[in-house]
Amino acid sequence: MISFQPGQAVSHAYILSAASPEERETESIHLAAAMLCESEGARPCLQCRSCRKVLRGVHPDVVWVDPEVKEHRREIKVGQIRAILADAYIMPTEAARKVYILRSADTMNLNAQNAFLKLLEEPPKSASFLLAVSNPAQLLPTVRSRCELLRRNTEPERPPESALRDAEDYLSACSEKNLTPRLRWCRDHENDDKESVLAFLQAALVLLTDKLGGENILPQLSEAEALGQTRRMEQALEYLRANVSVKHLMGLLSVPSDHN
Repeated sequence: MISFQPGQAVSHAYILSAASPEERETESIHLAAAMLCESEGARPCLQCRSCRKVLRGVHPDVVWVDPEVKEHRREIKVGQIRAILADAYIMPTEAARKVYILRSADTMNLNAQNAFLKLLEEPPKSASFLLAVSNPAQLLPTVRSRCELLRRNTEPERPPESALRDAEDYLSACSEKNLTPRLRWCRDHENDDKESVLAFLQAALVLLTDKLGGENILPQLSEAEALGQTRRMEQALEYLRANVSVKHLMGLLSVPSDHN
């Protein structure tokens, strides 16, 4: 169970990664209780009024956000994030803060994540956010960088070596002034299956995140180019989730971005 030691500060945002929905639910409840606990010792104490209310699911300052379901697709949309933004600046009812728990936060679409990023950049002092996910890699690197990651019985997933090689080859091709290598790479991969393309996009985001974090990789890319490619990979990932065909996606990736 996640807990805070006496005097330990509470972050404004956490990503809680756990494999099973049941574990995410249980840990989310306990983390919310710890954030609102009235004890001066280790938190959650599970005995104070706030802890008991959180455990019973009746605390007025714990707000749950679920994905909307439409045509068998689960998704947290930008309208839901805007509603959080409006509500977050209203003072809590009982506690010192409100806690917003986003179930399956890795289903946030691109517009929702961008809106949530603005909230993370200037968070209200009276609000904290808990993003419960099965795979943190589905969140934008810019969102992940502004949250504290808590893993429960999961290890960081490393993309397959083949996907990392593909990502490095594509990004290297993008750094060249001659468009031929990029066009050739996209042509060679336009018949790949969606799982392979998903792995490639996630691997590219891992490499670009490491690059922007200061690691000495992808020396052929400037920071501006890496940022541009990060946005491009995030957009491509969103297109793939929206069932854009691989051939169409490769056509989009063959066109230079603003930074290369």
